[in-house]
Amino acid sequence: MAAFLRRSDLLLALAGAVGLSAFLALYDHAFPQASVPLRVTRDEARVRAVAFLEERGTHLEGFREASAYGGSTLALVFLQRTLGLEDASRWAREEVPVWSWRFRWFRPLEKEEWRVEVGLDGTVVEYHHLVDDAAAGANLPQDSALVLAEALLRERGLDLPRWERVEASTQRRENRTDHRFTWEKGGSAIEWKRTDPEAGTGAVRLTVQVLGDQIGEYEHFLKVPEEFRREMERTTSVGLALAVVTLVLTVALAVVAMGLGIARSRADGVRWRPAVALALFVSLLLLAQQATAWPVLEFSYPTALAWSAYVGVAVGGALLLAVAYGVFVLLGTASGESLCREILPQSLAAFSTLMSGRLRDAAVGAASLRGYGLGFAFLGYLTVFYVVAQRFVGAWLPAEGPYSEIFNLYLPFLTPLTIGLVAAISEEAIYRLFGISLVKRYLKSTLVALLIPAVIWAFAHSTYPVFPVYLRGIELTIGGLVFGLAFLRLGLVTCIAAHYVVDAVLLGMPLLASGTAAYRVSGVVVMGFALLPAIVALAARRRLPFSSSGTA
Repeated sequence: MAAFLRRSDLLLALAGAVGLSAFLALYDHAFPQASVPLRVTRDEARVRAVAFLEERGTHLEGFREASAYGGSTLALVFLQRTLGLEDASRWAREEVPVWSWRFRWFRPLEKEEWRVEVGLDGTVVEYHHLVDDAAAGANLPQDSALVLAEALLRERGLDLPRWERVEASTQRRENRTDHRFTWEKGGSAIEWKRTDPEAGTGAVRLTVQVLGDQIGEYEHFLKVPEEFRREMERTTSVGLALAVVTLVLTVALAVVAMGLGIARSRADGVRWRPAVALALFVSLLLLAQQATAWPVLEFSYPTALAWSAYVGVAVGGALLLAVAYGVFVLLGTASGESLCREILPQSLAAFSTLMSGRLRDAAVGAASLRGYGLGFAFLGYLTVFYVVAQRFVGAWLPAEGPYSEIFNLYLPFLTPLTIGLVAAISEEAIYRLFGISLVKRYLKSTLVALLIPAVIWAFAHSTYPVFPVYLRGIELTIGGLVFGLAFLRLGLVTCIAAHYVVDAVLLGMPLLASGTAAYRVSGVVVMGFALLPAIVALAARRRLPFSSSGTA
């Protein structure tokens, strides 16, 4: 087969090998991981949560149960920014819970519910018993309520002499009296800005609320300075503004695509059938993705809303999102293919073959292999970019925890598959296929045709937790230019395959890092999904056209 390999394919394969090696070697440096052991599984944490409630005489019969894994991103970011990742990890292990298993028991249309959070070490770190403000209860004086609160803290194994009571408040309800007490751990104060005393300090705190003569709340948490909170909000608002601007521009692209699609279809210049098929495929993927996210939706249910109404809104929202993405892909593909066929026909060779149903064609298989070369090279670029940015421009990313929120979903292995395919198809259709073809067709400049869609695509990702917020836009603008060149030289299918590979690998890393063999195997299978055309082509014993011209 070596005689049929082109130099460009060999170079792409080499770039992919180097990129994958860099990604594996530098992943932990580019995308920091907090060193916090996960000592209890979800099932073990549930047992401890139920035992905690039963100790208080709680009866859960007739209540719905929901669970989720989550963390306090703000607390982790504050620790990471003030102490560094190593000390932040130590604090998350020893001083204050950052991540936890979360459980709730509730009834629709009733305010009363119980929430319990269990830390990764198996201890209960948060408890809430929500009751109606008018519910009857005792009218204890504050001193008597304090005795109950301190008894709970001793029961939790806390050494009270190490904690200073910093707040106490009383609220008289219609049929009871509530009290709230807050303690701060001695020696846990962390200054946000040492040069500015007004910036505030963070500290490890405990809060206990007594409702009448019953414990209504217990929370072990990190108090984050208000100034830090506001600074984070100001920073993220910039990213949100950039994303909104690019969203408007993306919608404008879709509107232009609709207009061109209508105008060109009158001259029989639009092939709607492949665009409709691709749009339906993306819509079905999105519905599958929403279905797997049901546990998260159930956990987020607001009890003030009727259950049937909430389910109806969730289903309706999922359908609306699926239709919106389907229309987005339909317009971008139909109009983009029409323009591209006119000015950049070489970029559509493998795509046209694929959409005609000839999956066994060698050109499609070659395009998928090239996609892996490009995708692996891009992963290497990402890791190097962030390692360099962290060292020379002070860039930083919030550290990941020892568990991923991907495991909150049904069939977690489907998440990289569905999100990866939806993002790859929809974004490559609108930004590469339509965006580049549109600008190239009417402005005649290849450079401008590559740059404008790349910038819009890049800064649409500005809501990601990367700081400074503009950094993701710079990173992906460069990446968008690379993908644009790949679109011109290697074709649309290669770009879709590469985009899928990047997203599937990044989203699937928690599967590979898990201790479950089934998840690891499924992660590998999902990451290799884009190889299917190449596998089919090889199975059909058809020689890949590496010796052909530069298009896939």
